[in-house]
Amino acid sequence: MQAVIMAGGFGTRLRPLTNNIPKPMVPIVNKPILEHIINLLKTHKIKDYVVLLFYMPETIQKYLGDGSRFGVKIKYVVPDQDFGTAGAVKLAEKYIRDKFVVISGDVLTDFNLSEIKDFHDRKNTVATLSLYRSKNPLQFGIVLTDKKDRIVRFLEKPSSSEVFSDTINTGIYFFNKEIFNYIPEGENFDFSQNLFPLLLKSGVPIYGFKTKGYWRDVGNLEEYIEANMDTLKGKLSYIKVTDKRGNCISSKSKIDKNADIDNSIIGDNVVIEKGAVIKNSVLWNGVKVSSGSRLLFDVIGNNCYIGTGTRINDYVFIGENCNIGNNVFISSSLKIWDNKQIENGDKVTRSLIYDDRFFSDLFTDSRITGLSNLQINPEFGSKLGTVYGSSIGRGKKVLIARDSDHVSNMIKRSIASGIMSAGVNIIDNQVIPIPILRQELKSGEGSGGVFIRKSPFDRKSSDIIFFDKDGRDLSSNKTKSIERLFFSEEYKRADFDKVGSFKYQERTNEKYMKHFLGCLDLLAIRKRKFKIVIDYSYGITSTIFPNILGEFNCDVVSLSAHLDSEKITRSEEELRKLLDHVSYVVKSLNYDIGFMMDSGGEKIWLSLCDGKLLSGDRLLVLVLKLFLIVTKDVKKIAVPVQVSREVDIVAKEFGVEVVRVKDTHYSMMMACDDADVKFVGGVRGGFLFPEFLYSTDGMFSVAKILDLIARSNQTMEEIEKSTVKLFMLKENIICSKEEKGSIMRKFMEDTIMYRQELIDGVKVFIDINSTVLCIPDKDRNIVHLDVESNTRLKAQKLMKDFKKMIESYIKAG
Repeated sequence: MQAVIMAGGFGTRLRPLTNNIPKPMVPIVNKPILEHIINLLKTHKIKDYVVLLFYMPETIQKYLGDGSRFGVKIKYVVPDQDFGTAGAVKLAEKYIRDKFVVISGDVLTDFNLSEIKDFHDRKNTVATLSLYRSKNPLQFGIVLTDKKDRIVRFLEKPSSSEVFSDTINTGIYFFNKEIFNYIPEGENFDFSQNLFPLLLKSGVPIYGFKTKGYWRDVGNLEEYIEANMDTLKGKLSYIKVTDKRGNCISSKSKIDKNADIDNSIIGDNVVIEKGAVIKNSVLWNGVKVSSGSRLLFDVIGNNCYIGTGTRINDYVFIGENCNIGNNVFISSSLKIWDNKQIENGDKVTRSLIYDDRFFSDLFTDSRITGLSNLQINPEFGSKLGTVYGSSIGRGKKVLIARDSDHVSNMIKRSIASGIMSAGVNIIDNQVIPIPILRQELKSGEGSGGVFIRKSPFDRKSSDIIFFDKDGRDLSSNKTKSIERLFFSEEYKRADFDKVGSFKYQERTNEKYMKHFLGCLDLLAIRKRKFKIVIDYSYGITSTIFPNILGEFNCDVVSLSAHLDSEKITRSEEELRKLLDHVSYVVKSLNYDIGFMMDSGGEKIWLSLCDGKLLSGDRLLVLVLKLFLIVTKDVKKIAVPVQVSREVDIVAKEFGVEVVRVKDTHYSMMMACDDADVKFVGGVRGGFLFPEFLYSTDGMFSVAKILDLIARSNQTMEEIEKSTVKLFMLKENIICSKEEKGSIMRKFMEDTIMYRQELIDGVKVFIDINSTVLCIPDKDRNIVHLDVESNTRLKAQKLMKDFKKMIESYIKAG
């Protein structure tokens, strides 16, 4: 006899466990359900199979192969559409020789298939259904038979008022090959809804065999964990896997002798540390449970990490690759989707479905970043928009814009819908660079702004950036207020007749260009007749800046000058190659200068005519010197605390005070509030010229540098040669999030003999030429160590000594 195994199930109700595998591959006591079905069939000498696939077919094919590993023969059928249960079996007709059994690849049973086969043969019928008594028949097809076991009535998934029997259809059928005569080819045709009612109506005798034994449809998460517990208890006659403590533990796992494991299933390469308590739970492969954690009636997916002292209550189902911190509490009956990161000490009281990370903090500065269409998805966007709209106030206006990415367009629309639902009006600026949106807000166009872009650092992520009514980044007080509303869900939507309006902004680029050109000495730029190379990084500035450059009387070679959302995110290696290409083009053409702008139009890199690249601190110092040569009566400039002391040396030459600020865009913008501050520069290619805009603008930075070069009657090469050069070394030291505070405290204590600056991190002035800065990273589990001195040898010595000091704090902890 042959078997047709139906293995096309999606397992929607088993998610998150079936996010990455089809339902038949979900493990029961460390083996896929499908493998248990194969073992059952083999027990009854059925070893020739046709496996029907649909969802993620390659996963099953890779696992089973041709069946030889299991001592069976397997052929596969993969329909190109959903033909229903009977319609799919019809596709196997060409492989079927005679009588065959149809069985689902996602049920758990130990039915005596030989007994059913004998019954089928005795009745000499075209179809025999395996039947079973169930206490809750509502979710299954119910069947009524006469005294001779002939089926007289059949109803698929009845309502409570339609139940006429507690005998259910188990989905195991024995057929003669002539059954195919009743199944139309190429049509969606179901056993329960079409074939069996057709046979009954046609008077074709079909029979039901009331089967004894174990049977469970693993249709939902609760059924899944119960199926595992039943198997551990030995309720299936052919599966014997339990040890003395009632566990099924893989020999490839590593269990501490002081861990308490009871009535649980432990997969391959699982690590369980001392003091961990695991009861009535299922741990898939690659899980680590740290010391002191407690799990009760839970399922943990592949490659999850559970920190120390964490408590997971009953009926929690966790997907793959989740990182759950120390001392976390997770309430009962929750689902946690794949790739979640739950921070130390968090209390999780709701299911985490699409949000890829459990946000204890929603914002990083005035930006929210998350995986595209996972964390940052339409549902999240709509809720966030409603919350933001509520914080703005009914009847006000919000400007919204995006980059060229398709996900950005989708999220922009969902956020806009949410904002409108709070009674706030939307002005859509469509696809523009961030600096232009800031300019629009500065001119009084709205009460706030939102910009959505693909992350420039991670092509899988999206950024949502919020602006205040004047175009500046939102303050921390305002972002925290939005966070409170978001998590408390105490926001209100507007009445139906107070929903906000939507319109497109007009003449945005014209207004921007007029203000832009008014802040430059166009005559000086035109006289210089620059030859320049511009790389637009496939960003939005390629649609705007060429028109501005047309006013400069320049020869321009444009690179990466069309919109391409697939290329606006670049790795460090890709960025380096592109910068090298810019410098190569500049040098090969013997042009004056080259620039690269980031795709968002905020930051720049520069190439000299000889191909030398300038970025970071050195670019900042040279642009500052140019600015001070040309601009008279400057009293103050502002830079982040990390910036090289070369800035101080140049500023001293011109009698200018240096104001040090935190390394955030918000702090740099706030420095512009001081009317004496005429220039603000960052270490990542961003410049703020308050006369134009109190924010970084890559297009204006390029134009202003050309303006300064032209008015100074010098070249960047001459400026570079005449400017002092110090030696700065930077290293990142890995530590835990919890260790950051103690590292900073100990560093302060151990350097108390030196002058310290505590603006951002701890900066120590070793002597007149040397400084050491220790600053914790706000996102990653590292601390930054920056050392600067007037000689390379001295800088290397300081780096060696202070790195050793900080590493000793980590080891001591």
